[in-house]
Amino acid sequence: MRAGWRVEAGSIDGRGMRSLSTGTPTALPEVVMVPGLGAPGYLAPWARQIGTWTRVSVLDLPGWRWGRATACHPTVAGIGAAAARWLVEQDRRGVVLVGHSTGAQAAIRTALLAPARLVGVVLAGPTFDPAARGVATLLRRAAITLAHERPGELPAVLPSYLHSGGHGVLRLLLDGLRDRPEDLVGELAIPVLTVTGERDGFAPPAWAHHLATLAAGRCAVLPGAHNACFPFPVQADTALRAAVLAWTSPAAGDGGWASTT
Repeated sequence: MRAGWRVEAGSIDGRGMRSLSTGTPTALPEVVMVPGLGAPGYLAPWARQIGTWTRVSVLDLPGWRWGRATACHPTVAGIGAAAARWLVEQDRRGVVLVGHSTGAQAAIRTALLAPARLVGVVLAGPTFDPAARGVATLLRRAAITLAHERPGELPAVLPSYLHSGGHGVLRLLLDGLRDRPEDLVGELAIPVLTVTGERDGFAPPAWAHHLATLAAGRCAVLPGAHNACFPFPVQADTALRAAVLAWTSPAAGDGGWASTT
C-alpha cells in the first residue's frame, strides 16, 4: 500500500490488528474490504476509486507478520469472525462489506455474524468453483487464470505472502478449498452482489451467477481474470457504486435489487 493511506492500529481479543483507510465519510455507506489470502495490497487500486465517494477501510486479516498470522486464525471462519468483531468494536454501522477471493468466503461468515451492521455484501471473485476444489484441477485452473493476470499484481501481493512464511498462505488456501460458500450464501438476509472476471478460473462467471441466484442477488462480470479489480478498478467501482446506490435508494425496499443480471 502506498502513501496517502491512513494506517489504523487496534486489537481483537488481545491480538494486534491494523486497517488501512482512505476517503472520507459521506452520505453513502462506508465500504469495508476483506482481501484474499491476507494480501491487502492488490485491493489498493479499487479502494482508491471507492475513496473518491466514501470512506473505505481494508482490513489486514489475518495479519501476516514474522511467518505467522497475528490478528486471527488463518482460516475462512477465523477471518470472518475477526471482521465481525472489528465492526462491533469499531462501532461501524451501515457498512457495505466487500470480500475478494477467500475474503469473499470470509465475508459471508461476517455477514451472518453481524447482519445488523451491514447494508449489503459484495462477493468478488468468490472462491472456489466446486470443480476447482481438487489440487490437480486447481493447479490447471491457476495456470490458465494467471496467464490473464497483470505482472504488476506480483509486487502488490508478494510482501504479504513472504510475511506469511509461505505455510500460512497455504494453510488458508487449503481451508478455502474445503469451504462451501454455496451452503451459506442463501442464509444472508441482506442484499448481495457477486463480481467476477470473465476469465476467472477460480470463480467463473457461471459460478458467480449461481451464488447470486442462491442469495437472490445480482452478478456483475468484469473484464480480466481472478484479480480483475486490480487492472480494472474503474469497472469494479462502477459495479459496486451502482449496487450501493440501488441498496440505499428509497425504492430499495421494494426488492428490486433482488434479481440476477
